[in-house]
Amino acid sequence: MILSNFTKMLDAMLTKWHERRSIRAVTVEQTTSHPKPLAQIAIAKDVQVSVDALREIAVKGTGADRLMLRMITAYGIDIKQMHAEAPTMLRDVVMLCSKCREKERCARELDAGTAAEYAHEFCPNAEAFVSMR
Repeated sequence: MILSNFTKMLDAMLTKWHERRSIRAVTVEQTTSHPKPLAQIAIAKDVQVSVDALREIAVKGTGADRLMLRMITAYGIDIKQMHAEAPTMLRDVVMLCSKCREKERCARELDAGTAAEYAHEFCPNAEAFVSMR
């Protein structure tokens, strides 16, 4: 239930984003007098992130939710407990995973069953995952 809520959160965020602006429009320099269009501000506020973080998630976040859930499982973390005890930390984990540049390595290590062992080499959330055990 909790896991699907995070997937739904990311999906909802991206759906809202696509409804109001295309990814191309988001990543292209804005030429308006307002540096951050009001639609972007509204979406960012809805999901409690900055406009810049929202832009980065929209561009780099594809598939991150599934990798994050697999990594949490690899560490043996109780997602329900984490959600109850550290919801802000969990949101930060979601953000870092969505912006991660090592998704290919993450997927390879998860597939090989070695993700928790080598995460410290590539995962921006490795320390957080260790602390949540």
